[in-house]
Amino acid sequence: MKILDSNKNLLAQIIKPFDGNSPKNFFTENDLDFQAASFQLEKDEKIERHIHNNQERIIQTTSEALIVTEGLISVEIYDMDLNFIQNVNVTSGEVILLFAGGHSLSMLEHSKFVEIKQGPYNEKNDKKRF
Repeated sequence: MKILDSNKNLLAQIIKPFDGNSPKNFFTENDLDFQAASFQLEKDEKIERHIHNNQERIIQTTSEALIVTEGLISVEIYDMDLNFIQNVNVTSGEVILLFAGGHSLSMLEHSKFVEIKQGPYNEKNDKKRF
C-alpha cells in the first residue's frame, strides 16, 4: 500500500515481503533513493558474488525502513508541510518504508522492530520534532 500526499508524492509504503510465491519482489521504483526487495530462494540457489560500485549520489532526505518482527505499531504519516495524511497499522511480518514527510510511532502491543536508514546520522541536523 502506497501513501501519497495531495500532490501524489510518495510519503510511505507498507509491504508484506513474503505474500505470494514470487522468488524476487522489488517494491520500489529504480529512481527512488531508497530501495526495498524481498527474496524467497530455494536451497542451493545463489546470488552470484558481486560488489556495488562507488557512485556519487545526491540524497535529499533520510528514508527509513521499519521491519516489524513482533507486535502492532500505529504509524501517523504527515506530508512535507507537516499536515496529517493518514494513520496506518503495521504488524508482525510487515515493513513500512518512510520516504518523505513526517511520522510518529505508537506501540499498540509490545513490539519489536528493526529500523534501517541512510547514514551518517547527525542528531542535531537530521531530525525536527513538531
